[in-house]
Amino acid sequence: MLRFLRRQLQAVSAHAAPGRFLAVNLAIGLGHFLVLFNGGAYLPMIPRVIAALGRNPLYGSWTQDLYFLALGLGLLPGRWVSQRFGDRNGLLFCLTAIFLASLVNTTTGDYIPFLLARIVAGAAGGLSIPLSLNILLRHYHADRRDHGLFLWGLAAITPFALGPFLGGWIEDAWGWRYLFILNLPILLLSFLGVWLWEPAESRRERVSMDWPGYVLLALSLLSLEMLCNLGSIDDWWRSGEIRLLFTLALILGVTTVWWLRRQSLPALDLGCFRHGNFRVAAVGIFLTAVVFQGTLALLIVQYQLSFGYSARAIGKILLSMAILAPLSAGFSHWYLGRHDPRPLAAASMLLLAGGAYWLSGYDLPVSPESITEPPMLVGLGLGGAFAAWARIGLWGLSGPAEQRAAGFLNLLRSSGQALGIPLVAAFWERRLDLHRHFLVELQGNDLASWEAAQRHLAARYSVDASGLLAASIRQHAAMLAFNEVFYLAAWIFFALALWSLWARTPLTTNPESVAEQTAIAELVEP
Repeated sequence: MLRFLRRQLQAVSAHAAPGRFLAVNLAIGLGHFLVLFNGGAYLPMIPRVIAALGRNPLYGSWTQDLYFLALGLGLLPGRWVSQRFGDRNGLLFCLTAIFLASLVNTTTGDYIPFLLARIVAGAAGGLSIPLSLNILLRHYHADRRDHGLFLWGLAAITPFALGPFLGGWIEDAWGWRYLFILNLPILLLSFLGVWLWEPAESRRERVSMDWPGYVLLALSLLSLEMLCNLGSIDDWWRSGEIRLLFTLALILGVTTVWWLRRQSLPALDLGCFRHGNFRVAAVGIFLTAVVFQGTLALLIVQYQLSFGYSARAIGKILLSMAILAPLSAGFSHWYLGRHDPRPLAAASMLLLAGGAYWLSGYDLPVSPESITEPPMLVGLGLGGAFAAWARIGLWGLSGPAEQRAAGFLNLLRSSGQALGIPLVAAFWERRLDLHRHFLVELQGNDLASWEAAQRHLAARYSVDASGLLAASIRQHAAMLAFNEVFYLAAWIFFALALWSLWARTPLTTNPESVAEQTAIAELVEP
C-alpha cells in the first residue's frame, strides 16, 4: 500500500521526495482553507460578537463586508509581491499578518481594534491566494497540474460552504473567540511547513506597480462600502453625512477611472471591458455575489435576531449546502476543462433561483428541519456559479490579458459580496417597516383594532399587551420581508441564467488555453 502511494505521488510530483510534496501541499492547503473558512464561519457569530463588543447590531455587518472588500483588494498586488519578494517570502508575510490579526480578535474587547484586525486578515488573505497557487503548481508535473487545481478548487469552495455550519457549532459549543483561537495553531503549522519545505526563490525582479491607481481604487471602493453601511443608520439621503459621502465616492470613482485609463500598466485594467465575454461575466459575477452573499448573510444573522434561532440551528439549515457545494465544485472543475461554460453558468443560476424561490414560500412558525431542502439546490448551484462566470470572462483571452481579467473578476466578486451584505439588509429593513405599518393599521389610519387587541390581551393574560403585540407583528413583518427578498433574488438569478447565454464562442480555442484559463479561474472562486 505504501509503495503504491509512493508511486502515485512520484507520478504527480515535480520533485523526487514525496515527503516534501506532501508537506508543502498540506501547509498551503491549510492556509488557503483557513482564509476562506474565516469568511463563512464568522457569519453566524456576528450577533454575539457585536453584543460582546458592546455595539449596536447594525455595526455587525461591517466586520464581515469589510473583510470581503479587503480580500479582493489584497489579491491585486499579488503579481508585484511575487516578482519583487518571491512567492515564499510573500506567503510567509501573509501568514504572519493573519496570525497577528487573529491574536487581536482573540483578545480584544473593543470594536475598533477587532474591526481593523478583520480588515488586515482579509487583505493578507487575499494576497496569499495567488502566492499559494503559484507555489502549489510548481510542485506538480506540467501534465498533472489538473490534479493540483482540482484539490485547490475543493479547498476554495469547501470552507466557504462548510463555514456557516461549523461556525454555528463552534459558537454554541465553545464561544465565538474559539474561531480565532483555532486559527493560531493552524497558521503556525502552515507557516512552518512553507518555511521548512519550500526554498526561497533565487531570482527576483524589479517590477512596477501602479500604486497611485491602487490607492485611489481602494479609497473609492471603501467610500462606496461605507456609504452603504451608514445608509441604514443615518436614513440615507436625508442625512448630510450620507450626501457628503456620496459626493466623495463619486469624485474618487471618476478620478480612479481617469487615472487608470491613462496608465500603460494600471492597477486594474479597464480595457477588459472591450471584450464582450468579459462584460457578460463581469455583470454576472458581480450580481451573483451581491445577491448570494447578501441573502446568505441576511438569513444567517436575522434568523437569529428576529426569530430566535441559535447559531447551531442556522448551521443545521445550511448543512446540505455545505455537503453538496464541494461535490458540485468537483464536477464543475471537470466540466469546465472540457466543455462550453455557458450551460454550466445557466444551470447554476437556475439552481440558485430554484433555492431562492423555495425559500420565499415559508411562513412562521418555521423549524430548522423544515427548511433544509432549499439549501441543497443552493449548494449544487454554488459549486459551479463563480467558476463558470470566470471561464466565460476569460474565454477568448490569452497571455497577460488573462491574468488582468482574472484579477478584475475577483475584485468584482469580492466587492459584490461586500456590498451585497448592507444593500440586501437595507432592502429587507425597508420592506419590514412597510409590512409592520400595514399589519398595525388594518383599516388605514384607524387604530381602533390595535387598541382593542391591547385591551383584550391585558385583561385576559395580565401582560404587557403593547410589547407582546409589537413583537409578534414585527416577527410576522420580518417573515413577509424575507419572502420578498428571496422572491426578488430568484428572479435576479433567473435573469442571470438567460444573461449567461449572451456570451459568444471565441473564434479559436485550444486545449492548452482551456487548461490555463481553468487554472486562472480558480483565483476567482470564493
